[in-house]
Amino acid sequence: MVDNLKRKKDKKESILEAATKVFVKEGYKKASIAKIAKEARSSQVTLYKYFSNKVSLARAVVIKLIIDGYNESEAYLNATNKTFVEKMQDMMNFGISMSNEISDDFVVFMYDEFSGKNGDNSVMKVYNDNKHSFWKKLLDQGRDEGAVDPNITDEGAMIYLDMFVVHAMNSEFNKLHSPVEIKNHEDDLMHLFFYGIMGR
Repeated sequence: MVDNLKRKKDKKESILEAATKVFVKEGYKKASIAKIAKEARSSQVTLYKYFSNKVSLARAVVIKLIIDGYNESEAYLNATNKTFVEKMQDMMNFGISMSNEISDDFVVFMYDEFSGKNGDNSVMKVYNDNKHSFWKKLLDQGRDEGAVDPNITDEGAMIYLDMFVVHAMNSEFNKLHSPVEIKNHEDDLMHLFFYGIMGR
């Protein structure tokens, strides 16, 4: 029984890994279930046992990217041999590198998922469930090293973060600046955001 559950878990994870590779490289529209199944060394029938359709599989990929992003950033914060400012630089570089790897078409799908356009709010829920503990840890470390202005409260920083994220998801804003345009200015936006948090 335990072995069977582990096999199922491993199979689901291998499908998700394969889907991440294909969606990130090719985008949502061009990626096919057949190609993902082949990449996962699985059949399409098996794939559909774990994910009911292409949207739910792509949604799972977005959630995986969010969780992986938090975990990677957490690892930077846990590094003991670097200053807070160096950790921020590493996180910015990681974020920019991650963004550059994602195809423009999948970026559009991700924005649609964040804003619930595909009829599901799971992506934003996962993002929100993880953000408070991560940002509190980041702010506490920054204050301890004198890198974050002590006058910036946790609540104020979270409002700033939410304004940044929610505004980018707003359909009216996207008429002026598409998700792809926002992606192309990720470097500028990350610098403005992180150095804003640091009060510089």
